[in-house]
Amino acid sequence: EKVGDIQPLFVDYNKEIQKSNLKNGVEVASIANKTNDLFNLNILFDMGSDNNKKLTLAMGYLDYLGTDKLSPEEVKKEFYKLGVSYSVSANRDKSYISLSGLNENLLKGLELLENLLDHVVADQETYEKYVATILKSRQDGKTQKRNILFTGLQSYAKYGENSPLRNIYSADELMKMNPEELVQIIKDLKGYKQRIFYYGKDVDGAIAALDNSHQLPAALKDYPAATEFKEVATGNTVNFVNYNMVQAEMLLLSKGENFDSKDMAYANVFNSYFGSGLSSIVFQEIRESKSLAYSAAAIYRLASKKNNPDYVLAYIGTQANKLPQAVDAMLELMNDMPEAEKQFEAAKKAALKSIASQRITKSNIFWNYEDLQKRGIDHDIRKEMYAEIEKMNMADLKTFFNDKIKGGEYTVSVIGKKDDLKMEALKKLGNVKELDIDYLFNYKNVEVKQ
Repeated sequence: EKVGDIQPLFVDYNKEIQKSNLKNGVEVASIANKTNDLFNLNILFDMGSDNNKKLTLAMGYLDYLGTDKLSPEEVKKEFYKLGVSYSVSANRDKSYISLSGLNENLLKGLELLENLLDHVVADQETYEKYVATILKSRQDGKTQKRNILFTGLQSYAKYGENSPLRNIYSADELMKMNPEELVQIIKDLKGYKQRIFYYGKDVDGAIAALDNSHQLPAALKDYPAATEFKEVATGNTVNFVNYNMVQAEMLLLSKGENFDSKDMAYANVFNSYFGSGLSSIVFQEIRESKSLAYSAAAIYRLASKKNNPDYVLAYIGTQANKLPQAVDAMLELMNDMPEAEKQFEAAKKAALKSIASQRITKSNIFWNYEDLQKRGIDHDIRKEMYAEIEKMNMADLKTFFNDKIKGGEYTVSVIGKKDDLKMEALKKLGNVKELDIDYLFNYKNVEVKQ
């Protein structure tokens, strides 16, 4: 039988996500689970570590704790008996308390979770073990070159010294911290403004369970003001980390204009055509044609929030002695995009097929909508993207390149063995700063070598 092309299926968020409220006024968003008897319940707080530096630390600590009547092991056993599990987490601007499992045990699971949150007890010995895992994770991260380049150096290129990545507590500060203070943060969390998302087959039952067990104060508190981390201008700087490795790796970062949803279709096709994948222009030119790198890529990264800037990133992994030539080749491409009609048509077709085959279903509908709202979008933008890509031609992509990418000012991040690198060549790209790994991640105070 002849099989036709798969057609895109777009989401009507207003239809798929139902809204209601608890008796205390807290909003509940819900999506019906039509597949099985499992549920997922999430309490969302629109604040994170930027609002309270200790919040992520406190959330991680909860997993190690019990209550005044149940040990940590007993707490886990009680959840296991019900076929229910919980998790808590926090990132920079959001915090989550989640419960999932068998829908028939939602009420009992919620009662158990609420009891844990209200009666959690701190333990000094457990806290010290928790700190040990944090410090071990930091130590392990220092040995991973990709973490140094794509996390440490990239964050420093975007923010400089005052960055979210460096907004942490030192080992001494962690050891001296009173775990009771972290436990109090957990207990106080329910007193803040919040939203709820339920995915399951019994919305009314979930709301009744929440009304019964999720007791809140009459007036919920506003969030603490978030710390502002300003993104710095890029250009004329080379940040270097001396690391004992055979290859050298480089990341070029250029700050662009603030996010505009009109750029989404162009970025999608550009990334496929120009810098992402084995058939991309960058990979073919730098690796296959000129043999200047083991790996090469370049992308236009759209901001995840409105009023935040997009970025152009280019990556090169090569032999230390070939780095200068590889950089020259990359910068040439970043200022003059080659036009290959066949590759453009292939990239365009791939972008259309990707959208057509994508299915946003189940609880992902809600989380996808959350991401869109952060960008100031209230509908399925893929429909507009699909129509835009269908009519896009090479001239359109070239205009996007000239407006958004050509002539960008790049901050350069390099990791490699200093003795193998031509430092004079790096100086041609900008002022070279040699950075200590501990300084990058703010694990201890180390001066910058200029």
